[in-house]
Amino acid sequence: MSHPKLKGALAAAMQPRAKQRAERLERFAARALNFDEVLPLFERLAPTALGLRTLRELAPMGDEAAREACARSAEALRLCARGSEPAFGGVCDPLPSLVHVHTAGRPLAEHELAALLGYFAAVERLGDWLRASAKEAPALGALCVGWPDFSALVKRLDVWIDERGQVRDEASPLLARLKKELSAVSEQVDSALRAITARAEIRAVLSDVAPHRRGGRPVLAVRAKSQGRVAGIVHDRSQSGETVFVEPREVVLLGNRLVDLDSDMRREIERVYLEATRAVLEYEAPLVESAERVGKLELALIAARYARATGARMPTIVGRAGLVLKEARHPLLVEQQALGRLSEVVPIDLRLGDAFDLLLITGPNTGGKTLALKTTGLAVLLLRMGLPYPCGEGTALPLFEGIVADIGDEQEIAQNLSTFSSHLARIREGLQRVNPMTLVLLDELGGGTDPDEGAALSEALLEHMISIKAPTIATTHIGKLKEFAFRVARAENASVEFDPQTLLPRYRLVVGTPGESGALVVARRLGLPAKLVERARERLEKKDSEREALFAQVRHARERAEELRSAAESQLRTAEASKRAAVEEQQTLARRSELLESEAQRTIEERVAAGRKRLESLKPLLAQVPAQLKKELSEGLAAVDADLSGAALSEKRQSFLDALKEGQFVFLPRLRQRVPVKKLDKKRRIAVVLLGGKPMEVGYDEITSFEVR
Repeated sequence: MSHPKLKGALAAAMQPRAKQRAERLERFAARALNFDEVLPLFERLAPTALGLRTLRELAPMGDEAAREACARSAEALRLCARGSEPAFGGVCDPLPSLVHVHTAGRPLAEHELAALLGYFAAVERLGDWLRASAKEAPALGALCVGWPDFSALVKRLDVWIDERGQVRDEASPLLARLKKELSAVSEQVDSALRAITARAEIRAVLSDVAPHRRGGRPVLAVRAKSQGRVAGIVHDRSQSGETVFVEPREVVLLGNRLVDLDSDMRREIERVYLEATRAVLEYEAPLVESAERVGKLELALIAARYARATGARMPTIVGRAGLVLKEARHPLLVEQQALGRLSEVVPIDLRLGDAFDLLLITGPNTGGKTLALKTTGLAVLLLRMGLPYPCGEGTALPLFEGIVADIGDEQEIAQNLSTFSSHLARIREGLQRVNPMTLVLLDELGGGTDPDEGAALSEALLEHMISIKAPTIATTHIGKLKEFAFRVARAENASVEFDPQTLLPRYRLVVGTPGESGALVVARRLGLPAKLVERARERLEKKDSEREALFAQVRHARERAEELRSAAESQLRTAEASKRAAVEEQQTLARRSELLESEAQRTIEERVAAGRKRLESLKPLLAQVPAQLKKELSEGLAAVDADLSGAALSEKRQSFLDALKEGQFVFLPRLRQRVPVKKLDKKRRIAVVLLGGKPMEVGYDEITSFEVR
C-alpha cells in the first residue's frame, strides 16, 4: 500500500497549520498577553488526545465560528453544572493513524484497529447524547446534524477482527483452514518430540525435557557437551553456552511444514488487515469530519471544566461600544491563588466604548496598570476562541478583529533598540491595522524619553486613536496626559489605588479618577530628608496649583458620576436577577406540572396496556363458549378493547404520536429506557426502536414522550 500524497479530507485536516495559527495569534497579540502560559491551564482538563490536539491547534476564530463556540461552551457549562456531562471513554485521535497509513504505506495495526472500534462506539454514544441534549442546548445539538454514521463500517470490520483488533479465525476460509492445519501439524510435532524425549538415552542429555521454539522451529534443549548424542540441526545456544537448541532430524520435515503454514497464515492475516484498512479508508472523509465535531464538543467540555474549577464564565458578546469587565481576574493569578502562592486576587472592573473610547490609567509602579491591560486583552483573546474567563456576571465583550499591544520591553535588547525606540517600533507596526474594531493596549506611554516630547507625541497618538474611534487603553506616568484625558471628549482617566502608609498597591482600578505616582510620599516614607521632600512639594504646588484645583473639581464630579453609575448598575442587576428568578420559578412550575401530567398519563397507559393484555388472553377462550353466546361475547370484548384504546389517548399524547418520526427519541416505561426510533409503521401502529444497538418492535401503546425515573 503506497500513498505518497495524503487524500483531500485528511490533507486538509492534517496539513501544517502552525504558520496560520501563529499569524492569527499574532493578530491578537498573544505573545504580549502571555497566552502560551495560560493555554496549559486548559490543556490539563482535556479528556482525550483528540481534545488536547484540538486545543493546541486552537486559534482566534471568525465572527460566526466564535459565536457558535461561545454558545457551545455556555451550554456545556449549564449542562455540566446539572451533572449532565458526556462520556468520552473510547475516544481517541483517529487522524495520526490514517496519516501513518498514507505516509508509511502500511495497513492499520492491531492496536490501531482496536482503538478505532472504540472510537466508533464512542462517536455513536456522543451522537445520542447530543441529540438528547439538542432541545435545551441547540448550539451543541447543531453538531449532531449530519453526524457521521459508522455502523456499516463497524459491521464490515466485525467480520474480520474482534474488539481487541485481532483477526478472527473465521475472517476468511483460507485463514480458517490454515489455522486448523497448523494446529494439527503442531500436535504432530509435539507428539514426535514427546516420543523422542521419552527415550532414556535422549532424556539423559537434555537440560530440560520441555519442547522449545527457536525461529519458529521445534527444538530440544541439549547439554552442549552432549550435543552429538541428538542428531539434528543446531539453531541457537544459551547465553552461558552450556545449552544448545537442537531440532531433531525426525521432526525437520514437520518443522518445515510448520514454518510454511505459519508464513502462509501471517500473509493471510496481513491481507485481512489490509482489507480492513481499505474499508476504513473508504470512510476517511467522515472520520475527519467526526474528529472535528468531537473535538468541538471536547472544547466545550474543557471550557465547562475550567469554568467549574475557577468560577469563570462566558462573557456576553456585544457590539464595539460595550466592553465591560466585572470582577475580572487574570487566569495566571487565579492559578497562583489555587496553588496557595497568593492569598487574594483583587478583581478588576473596567469599561470602555460607551461614554469614552480612550481610558488612560495612571498610578504608581507595580500598582496593577499593566495587569489591567493584560487582563482585558486576554479576555478578548479567549472570547475569540470560545473559552471562558474568570469574571463576574455582567461582563460583556465585543468580538474585536484584533489587538494591538505595546506591553513590555522584551524585544529591544535583541533588536539593539532603546526602550523608547522599541515602543515606537511596535506602535508603528500596530498603526497599520488599527480600526474601530481593534483593541489598542499601550503600556508606559511616552516613557523612555524627554517628558515634554514624550507627552506631545503621546497626545498626538491618542488624538489619532480617538479620531478613528479605535478603543484604546493606555498606562502612563506623564502628568500632562491626565489633563488631556480631562479636556478631550471620548477620553477618560482611571487610576490604580496605592496605600501611602504601607507603600503597597491595592490593585483596585478606579475609573474617572487620575492616579498619582506617589513619588513624594514614597520618598518621605523611605527616609529622604524632610527638607528635600518639602522643597519638592512646594515647587510642585507652585507649578501645578491651578491645574490641580481644576483636576480636583473635575475628579470630584466624575467620582460622583461613577458612584451613581455603579448604584444604577447594581439596581439593574438586582432587577434582572429578580426577573430571572421569576422566569426560572415559572419554568420550574411548568416542568413540574408537565412531569405530573406525564407521570399520570404513563400510569394510565401502563394500566391500559395491562388491561388489553389480559383482554387478549381471554380471546382464545371464545372457542370454548357456546355458539349462541360467542357472537355477543366477541362484540363485547371488541367494545372493551376500543374503549381501552381511547382511554389511553389524551389530546397531548395523540399529538405526540401524530408527530412521531424516525430518529426521534422515545421512552419505554416497561423497560425504563430512552431509545431512538429507527422505523415507523403507522398503519400497524408499530415502532422499530434500537435497544442496545439492536432493533426491537414495540407497539404505540408501549412508548411515551416523557421520561420518568
